[in-house]
Amino acid sequence: MDQTPIQKQKELERKRLMKFLSALIDEIDFQRRNQEDVAKELGIKGGSLSKNLSGKSQFNFWNMIKLLNILYDADVLKKKEMLHRFCIVTKSKQNMRIAMEYANAKGDLELLKLVVDKEKTSSLAINREWAYVYELVWMRSKGVVSGKALLEKLEDRKSSKVIKTQEMKVLYGILTFYTMYDLEKFNSLFEYAEVLQPEVEEIPDDFIRTAYSGRIKEGLSYAYLMQDNVEKSRELCHEILHLKDDKNCFSLLRASALVYLAESYTFESYERASWYITKSLEMLSDCHFERAIKRRENILNTHAFIKLVHNLELNDIQIFHPAEDAFLEIRKGNYKLAENILNGIKKERGYLVAIEYTYLGLATNDVGLIEKSISMFECEGNRFYCKFPRKMLVEFNKDGIIYMGDAK
Repeated sequence: MDQTPIQKQKELERKRLMKFLSALIDEIDFQRRNQEDVAKELGIKGGSLSKNLSGKSQFNFWNMIKLLNILYDADVLKKKEMLHRFCIVTKSKQNMRIAMEYANAKGDLELLKLVVDKEKTSSLAINREWAYVYELVWMRSKGVVSGKALLEKLEDRKSSKVIKTQEMKVLYGILTFYTMYDLEKFNSLFEYAEVLQPEVEEIPDDFIRTAYSGRIKEGLSYAYLMQDNVEKSRELCHEILHLKDDKNCFSLLRASALVYLAESYTFESYERASWYITKSLEMLSDCHFERAIKRRENILNTHAFIKLVHNLELNDIQIFHPAEDAFLEIRKGNYKLAENILNGIKKERGYLVAIEYTYLGLATNDVGLIEKSISMFECEGNRFYCKFPRKMLVEFNKDGIIYMGDAK
């Protein structure tokens, strides 16, 4: 008797699962490992591993992560490939929910998209809801939406779908929190965090709860820094560094905390700022996903700015933004080239941000532009980086000439 389309699909899924499990068994055998010993390393009984490998029961997500680490150790690409395959074949709905936040925390946007697309059509309403919200997380991480555009999408989705699970209510809140972060609405951000944090504590899953709590602290630490509440910012950064991370998922969060600590010493201590930059880069040394690569570039660009502020180690500098290229040319005395770079940014984007007006003022020897950047920083409530143009103003002498020396 011919199979129905549903039966054919189920048979195809079963074959995919068995092929994946066979690959695991082959690797265990190839490495001459005993399944009982592997089970002990996983912290489960030999019989449980045997059932998992035969397809009689589903692998727990975290046990699969452990198994892939055991079998493939330093082979990052193979681990990634096998985890992606696992997420395609696993039938466990809980595995898929954990996989979404795992992919987000690790910065594996490819995996996040794969799981979101799969769970959009899940037979379980909870998973469809999670996919619905995590799609927005993916879009923001990819740079598809942020700020006002993200806020509009959030409002759109809130009006078209009622969110029922505690986790997704909180994640919606975190996404709203991100819009305030993107738009630098720091006062609103502080108030919103006060409402969100007690809700996070109600989440039962330890991993999800810690991840969400860490994200709120990450946003708050940056907001406090921009408002020049340096001590509070540093305190939150150290809390992030001490988050429970027995599953080794929060390297990106920790790297953010370390670079914010570095930024907090920008105008205070070149040595301490550089030390934290080094630690931040070390934190990402084993991270190879898209978000980690982008984060590394941002950290290096921050380090470049700190070097330029102090006019130190300019021969060993990596810049990933044309604005800092302009600042470097200013330090070299190539003022016209710096001016051309900044005018190019303005032409392409349509405007300059506050710090770029500082650079333009330095390049053109125009104190009015530096004063404009101070006003812009003040309007944004960015008291921390307002220190930079103020320091540059001090470098004007009585004739209006800028001495481009140490900015301290």
